[in-house]
Amino acid sequence: MPGIPLSETLLPVVARPLLSESEQVLYARLVRALAGQIILAKVAMSQLLAVERAPTRRHSQYDANQLRQLVADFAVCAPDFSVIAVIEVDRRVRQREAQRVRDRWKNELLRAAGINVIRVPCADIPNEAGLRALISIKAPRHCAESEEIRRAS
Repeated sequence: MPGIPLSETLLPVVARPLLSESEQVLYARLVRALAGQIILAKVAMSQLLAVERAPTRRHSQYDANQLRQLVADFAVCAPDFSVIAVIEVDRRVRQREAQRVRDRWKNELLRAAGINVIRVPCADIPNEAGLRALISIKAPRHCAESEEIRRAS
């Protein structure tokens, strides 16, 4: 803004870690447990899902806007970046009702798109063997493509 010093227009901000302590533990275990898979953290749901326009759906723009606000904790991907599963960390035993509704909606959206959703309690993160058991590694959707990616890497 003209005439106002830049220091007065900025919000008071500080850097913060991208992952909480429990998310860091889970991330490290996922990387060790699923060698060869790609683990992405804090993925926008709008990157995982596309909202198709439906003539009978009156609120599709509203739904798309709501979707843009959601983030998946972790996406487990095959080497061709096809999504194998989404891992969500359940942070609180006593969640507010609004958060429970949002989590159910997120689960339904991902499952409707054919993406497996796994919820892991924050207080009881499985070890590597437990994570491998939870996540069934499916063959990538485009086998020829993924084989070329593996050879190139």
